[in-house]
Amino acid sequence: MEKKMIIHIRRTDEKQRWLFFSTLLNATLAVAKLGWGWMMGSTLVVADGIHSISDVFGALLIFLALFFAAHKSERFPYGLHKLEDMAAVLGGLGILYAGYEIIHSVFFEAGIKTPEAIWTTIGFILAIVFIQYTFYFFELKAAQRLGSPGVKADAVNWLGDIGAGMIVVIGLVAHHYKVPYAQEVSVIIIVLMILKGAYDVLKEGLLSLLDAADIEMNDTIRNIVMAEPDITNIKRLNVRKSGSVYFADIELSIAEVATAKAHKSIDEVVNRLHEEINTLEAVTIHYEPDHPPYRTVVRLLDKDKKHLSIHFGQTAWLEITHIEADNKQISKEFVKNSAVIAPKGKAFRLVAYLLSIHTDTIVMGNAELDENILTLFEALNIEVKKEKNDET
Repeated sequence: MEKKMIIHIRRTDEKQRWLFFSTLLNATLAVAKLGWGWMMGSTLVVADGIHSISDVFGALLIFLALFFAAHKSERFPYGLHKLEDMAAVLGGLGILYAGYEIIHSVFFEAGIKTPEAIWTTIGFILAIVFIQYTFYFFELKAAQRLGSPGVKADAVNWLGDIGAGMIVVIGLVAHHYKVPYAQEVSVIIIVLMILKGAYDVLKEGLLSLLDAADIEMNDTIRNIVMAEPDITNIKRLNVRKSGSVYFADIELSIAEVATAKAHKSIDEVVNRLHEEINTLEAVTIHYEPDHPPYRTVVRLLDKDKKHLSIHFGQTAWLEITHIEADNKQISKEFVKNSAVIAPKGKAFRLVAYLLSIHTDTIVMGNAELDENILTLFEALNIEVKKEKNDET
């Protein structure tokens, strides 16, 4: 458990580092573009710098969400991972706004000024675009590896800055060579890229906030669980995504009746889930022994195989009857009580055998039965009937 928690903290720290350096780099480039634009008298470069400043706030928002995401308390026992999804949605909306700003600056702003040192300005913007694309490439790879919607939202958000930078370059080159509609075509292409990125980020964030089922993750977990030989059926499987981690709640049937072995099988399933799915934050498994499609009634008999025994552990014979749902008898057999020859613990040895054959009802003579055994039978929904021999 301690090892898993250390890995989770390390993964969360890495997401925070990516967002921190993204915010720092974006702020630095925004200041550089604003300074260059004012110095060179370029409207496009200044507008690009203002656009970059708006992205700084978006990255800062996601960074703060990740910082608090793993916080757990009595009020928030599962942590605040949903803050990452909320920040991703807001980041996606920011991407849409960036697309609007690009369209507005190109098609609705009149009097765009072009700097005299046009090629120097183009080289400056291309250098910035190269830095932005390099950071975007590696941050997107990290987001996929970490499975973080917040980091992915920030990485995709760099496309807005890259697109805006390329619009500046294309606009300046088109102005120099007088190429018609080059800037307009570039704007359309880049805006489509931004809209696609915004759609992906918003979709992932909103589905997580709404606790939508992750079909692929459900199938992965189902295959891992059913690979355990003792697991016979999965009755319920709920997987909830919160930020970049998953919480699984599983109800299943297990063939093994012995509690110790059943626990061991469940522990193996849990360990395998955490080993193969490193984004699985927690898994809760409820299980019950698999029950055959019939009822089992056991009568405790004396040596004559007729009279009901009044001694639970020392009963000589067990009359085992299997009955279908419509009360039709499937089979009946007599089995010797092997617990009789045990030097001690006869009663509990018999209990273990009755559990192993999935007993539903026990019929015995009218005698007292150990309270611990009765409590166990009640907990397992095993009915105990006591009858007088003269009524049989």
